[in-house]
Amino acid sequence: MAKQWHQLERLDHKALKKLQLEREKAAKLAEQQALRNKSIAVGAVILFIIIGAIVLGIVLKKRADARELEAKREECLYSNVAEFLGTVDYRRRGDWTPLTKNLKFKEDYSFKTSEESSLTVQLQKENQIKLYSSSEVLITPPILENIGTTIKKQNIELIRGELTSAISIDGRGLLFIQVSNITIVGQSGLFKVIYNDETDKGEVVVKNGLVEVNLNNSTEKPTKISGFYKVSFEKGELSNPTQASVIQYDWQ
Repeated sequence: MAKQWHQLERLDHKALKKLQLEREKAAKLAEQQALRNKSIAVGAVILFIIIGAIVLGIVLKKRADARELEAKREECLYSNVAEFLGTVDYRRRGDWTPLTKNLKFKEDYSFKTSEESSLTVQLQKENQIKLYSSSEVLITPPILENIGTTIKKQNIELIRGELTSAISIDGRGLLFIQVSNITIVGQSGLFKVIYNDETDKGEVVVKNGLVEVNLNNSTEKPTKISGFYKVSFEKGELSNPTQASVIQYDWQ
């Protein structure tokens, strides 16, 4: 009987030891699984943070790019008074104000010169106009494409008097000058517009390059004028191009 009890004790001891080993193994596996779960959770948090940082970086970059583009678009709207001599007045709205220093502007501005006065304005793409004495002009900001910084055109209106326009290589076809009932498009070179608002009469003289003259509200093709030619206009009528003695005009 004692021997049988001893054998039973040995069996119980083995069973207990086996059970203890199984419990320790299960606890170790549970601990390992917990560590794995924790690692997965930490990895998920880190991944979430990285993805969040990337998304935030993309958003911030897009905002920065948008601000930079908007700043570049705004810069494309400016014109500059490069030089003036004598008495020149300007206005955006309301009364005329004497011009006392060079001006950078991006809104509609009117300028007028007195006798023996002149004004030079630098437009976008290095196009330039010079207003001579007893003249008046309205300069409007360039019109941009909906996206980007590409300039579609820039309109100015000669109210009266005389101006000379110099068209740069990059500024070809961008400057549209309105005078009376015609529109003049500077394609290249140097040309002059003279207009008497009292008689509604004037002329377009091309020293060099190419200019297109359009009758407003007309279906006819534009009249093209090249160097040493001119056209006259009066009360809605446009003449054919004729040779011009360009040396008799002031191109300074």
